[in-house]
Amino acid sequence: MSDAGRSITSIILVTYNKLEYTKQCVESIRRHTQQGCYELIIVDNASTDGTVEWAKNESDIILIANSSNAGFPKGCNQGMSAASGQLLMLLNNDTIVTPGWLDGLKRCLLSDDRIGAVSPVTNSASYWTTIPITYHTIEEMELFASALHAIPDRMKWEERVKLVGYCMLMRREATEQIGPLDECFGIGNFEDDDYGLRMRLAGYKLILCGDTFIHHFGSVSFGAQPELYLQTFENNSKIFSAKWGFHPGEATHIRMDFSEVIQRESHGFKREECAILEIGCGCGATILHMKKQFPAAVWFGVERNERAAQVAEGSGITVFRSSEPEDWLLPEEGLSGIIIGDAHAYGTPQAMKRLVGLLAPGGWIAGCFANRFYYKNIRQYLDPANVNAQRQAAMQYTLQQVHQLFVKSGFAYVKVTLAENKPEDQQAFIGMLDQLTGEAIKNELTAAYLLVYGRIAHNAPQEETGEEGQAVVPAPLEDASAADERLEAPVDESLQPPVKNSASAEGTSQDEIEPVLPAQEEAGALAEQNDVMFTGERLVVNQAVKQDYSSVYHEHMSRYTFAGPLVKGLRVLDAACGAGYGSAMLKQAGAAEVVGVDVDRASLALAERDYGGSGVSFAEADVLALPYADDSFEAVVSFETIEHVEVGAEWIKESARVLKEGGLFIVSTPNRTVTNTPIYFEEMPFNQHHRFEYRTTELIGELVQYYAIEAVYGQNIYDDSLFPTMRWLREAHGMAAGRAAMHKREWNPHELIPLHELKSAEPMYIVAVCRKNKRPQGG
Repeated sequence: MSDAGRSITSIILVTYNKLEYTKQCVESIRRHTQQGCYELIIVDNASTDGTVEWAKNESDIILIANSSNAGFPKGCNQGMSAASGQLLMLLNNDTIVTPGWLDGLKRCLLSDDRIGAVSPVTNSASYWTTIPITYHTIEEMELFASALHAIPDRMKWEERVKLVGYCMLMRREATEQIGPLDECFGIGNFEDDDYGLRMRLAGYKLILCGDTFIHHFGSVSFGAQPELYLQTFENNSKIFSAKWGFHPGEATHIRMDFSEVIQRESHGFKREECAILEIGCGCGATILHMKKQFPAAVWFGVERNERAAQVAEGSGITVFRSSEPEDWLLPEEGLSGIIIGDAHAYGTPQAMKRLVGLLAPGGWIAGCFANRFYYKNIRQYLDPANVNAQRQAAMQYTLQQVHQLFVKSGFAYVKVTLAENKPEDQQAFIGMLDQLTGEAIKNELTAAYLLVYGRIAHNAPQEETGEEGQAVVPAPLEDASAADERLEAPVDESLQPPVKNSASAEGTSQDEIEPVLPAQEEAGALAEQNDVMFTGERLVVNQAVKQDYSSVYHEHMSRYTFAGPLVKGLRVLDAACGAGYGSAMLKQAGAAEVVGVDVDRASLALAERDYGGSGVSFAEADVLALPYADDSFEAVVSFETIEHVEVGAEWIKESARVLKEGGLFIVSTPNRTVTNTPIYFEEMPFNQHHRFEYRTTELIGELVQYYAIEAVYGQNIYDDSLFPTMRWLREAHGMAAGRAAMHKREWNPHELIPLHELKSAEPMYIVAVCRKNKRPQGG
């Protein structure tokens, strides 16, 4: 072994009570670790069970005794500062190490200078670090581990974007380069996620060693205080999200389900020199896992979050920040496969065909779609207090809909897998749904989402195991025994319940077709953009969107129809114009000139192509720094823009700068009272694309700094009696929870209603019409 391999390992345990576990852990270290190759440091956070007194009497323990609970991150930092070893081991005191454990971890860590940290597999931990076990006693556990360790196996090493900190061996130089654990995580949770990502950004690899095993009891300190654990978990997840710009469980998630489906379906696929793209790759966790399936593949990713994209690039992944396929520099011969975690953004044949066009012959696409018939989704849709029910349903699909989507997009072979979630406490509700629907959707009630695998034809005649356009409902992924007995039969379209079909309007009753508003009649002359992807954030005008996302379509059209007469004869700036349809509508309504601006260059090119012309032009610009002189416009239209910018007040100020005195400002934004009821202004909304959301008073408070408000309207009005909080408050005061029907406002999802007409109701969207204030004398 090299000098580095013979160097001292500093093993650091942070303790808070649970002395019996600490003694067991220390004894296992002494029993299974070569003497003289390690030092043992215990950092105690003011235990009251005799831990400090015991440790003081142990000659081989270096003790750091804190006078209060300093937390796990700080305790680890104290231990690392006191350590003398070139290798640093963070080890939970609720573990039992096994024969050869440290040698196995060091073997991996020292095999490559680029490896910064390693971790073993276990019986109990998160993030897919567990393996099946067969033991029941400590003696059986040690025999189990010894058999696993007997033959070192590099094939069981797997690169990860993060490691779980219950047992983590690190190079000292790596820790010195990235600094200490972040102590803002308090007593613990997510500090190991944060540390791993920082190590990745510093250029180091993290490896899970599948050939090294230790036993972990799991959450011993937190287990006695479950409420504290949940509170800490929630608070620290917010700290992590604020620091990194993404949720800890999303950007680092490994799609094991995709891996299984692709492994099963692409058995005949040529794996050498293939190219695979993941859309929404996050930090690259799924790609790293799938590199074992496709070791010779060239990997590409699409990720708009800059920090996550940087982590992914550290894994050798080429990452594109744009969501437009035209911006992706891909191999000329085409892609072998595409993975889409959130596939609803490609939920039309037009959008899916754009991706199909990127595939090589025989290429495949695997996509995940939320299941509309999942019992939790049905419950949410039936809840009258759920004001976002229609929007949520628009991003959910039935098995038949995704099957038809893939067939119409040109796939020769399609298979749909129900990803099952086994509920334990909702059997009564599921049973009721089962009785109501019969066999129609029985298998789908417990499937949280649908995994769809589609493969296009090869140049040569296909040798597929199913009929073309076939859709299959296999056994759950978890049921490995049934995997080889899956029925392969076409979907029976007669089983589909009477819901609006996203791929075809045939068979839809007149009652299910939303009436066409005047806005749509006026917009009839607009060019349809069938090659522009609708993502849910920006509207695109085409038949698929009108049909599948009719509520969203009507909302947007109604706003521009409302603004049209107000800007007649004026020079207008259409801020964040997106695909450009609104700019065209304002010109059609009589505006003298319309300039549409947006930060998305690809959308602007398409807007110019389809809607540019006499009196309508488009330019790339950030609304916080418009490239126009003061007093350049007579009106500024800003629909659903302000919630996306860094500081809303700065956009209001900038809009006033480019307006002439007395100029018109028409602005709309979601009302947080409805869309994010429990969220404070400074907290991130549930919509990941929004920086913040206003309440009505907050928006008006900022507008009056620069504008005189002429009128305020509400759109998508919800009666207060629909909100559970109002019912609870009334019941607490001994009042009737409901409200007389004669007082309730009939819900109209699109009409703009003057705010003064609203009583005991809240709008989902606020639309304000303002005039720029006169400049003060001498200003």
